[in-house]
Amino acid sequence: MKYLILNNNNSVVLTNISDHGFLSELQKCQKDYERINCPVTKSWRRQGRIQLLNHIIFVTTEEEITNKIFKHKLSGIRILGDLLDSSLSKIKDTEGQKTRRLKHNLINHNSKVLQELFKLIPQDKFKADSNHVDIIQHLITSNPRKAAFTYLKVLKSANLMKAEFEVYEMFNTEKPYLDFLDHPIHKILILTLNPFWLDLVEKHIDIKIDSCFDRVNIDYKSISVAFSHIFDNTSKYIMPHSYLNISFGSDGDDVCVQFDMKSLKVEENEVPDLFKESNSGKWATELDLNGDGIGMFAIKKLLELNHGSIYFTKDFNNSGELLLDGIPYENNRVVVKLKKKVPNRVDGSD
Repeated sequence: MKYLILNNNNSVVLTNISDHGFLSELQKCQKDYERINCPVTKSWRRQGRIQLLNHIIFVTTEEEITNKIFKHKLSGIRILGDLLDSSLSKIKDTEGQKTRRLKHNLINHNSKVLQELFKLIPQDKFKADSNHVDIIQHLITSNPRKAAFTYLKVLKSANLMKAEFEVYEMFNTEKPYLDFLDHPIHKILILTLNPFWLDLVEKHIDIKIDSCFDRVNIDYKSISVAFSHIFDNTSKYIMPHSYLNISFGSDGDDVCVQFDMKSLKVEENEVPDLFKESNSGKWATELDLNGDGIGMFAIKKLLELNHGSIYFTKDFNNSGELLLDGIPYENNRVVVKLKKKVPNRVDGSD
């Protein structure tokens, strides 16, 4: 039994036929079933055409079988074909969604980079016969504080773009490579917070970070991406003129990192789905602060790759919601748990 599967663009998806002439001849079949004298093989054969939603299957055989048996085989192939058609369509949709999401997020980050650069150095400052380097140098030296702000904002967007690529790669690799070493948790936290510091300062956030000398056994790259997503969400959802307290603790073999903040209210019925993919809360959606719903999902998955975990507690001190310009905020808590340094293990950084 020979077969040929085409998609709706007439591109070959799968076949066990190597003869191009025979392939071309088989594609001329327009009937559900027929018996022909093949001009290519110079012999009699049976063939059939099965039209699916997204694919076409051509089947042929030179076996000496009855029409009834061949039709029975075609019926079985149609059932399998429907399953194949459905599976391929789902795979295509899933992969297409991932690619579209990556493209959309990268375009957004890139737009923010260009926006910040053009705010610092407007395009209309350049002339065809001017020295662009001198113009840029003059604008930066005449307003160094604005240049510093621009640098931090561009750095944040660049880090988020890097995180997008790394999340995409890790989530689309069956067994992503992870380099487990012992790292100081406090240093990791500060390094990933730095690009978001300006956003928090502009919102007049009182930031307090406790000291901690514990080391955790993690893959530095993936944990940095996870914390970047945490701080990105924090900078978006935290209430202006409020606080962010980061403290550390111990729970058996785990180092606990606790983030306390007054941030956008999460409804009670939203908590169980908080870390699910493509999930956005009511208030984030109403305020147009929601993204593609992958942030919290990505954080959880990246932490799990590092044998860690994350927990969320809404209104942790039962103080209730606070309205600011009609927007509800609560005292919320996020706790991240990571494995402690392994004894006699090589350190990844000092």
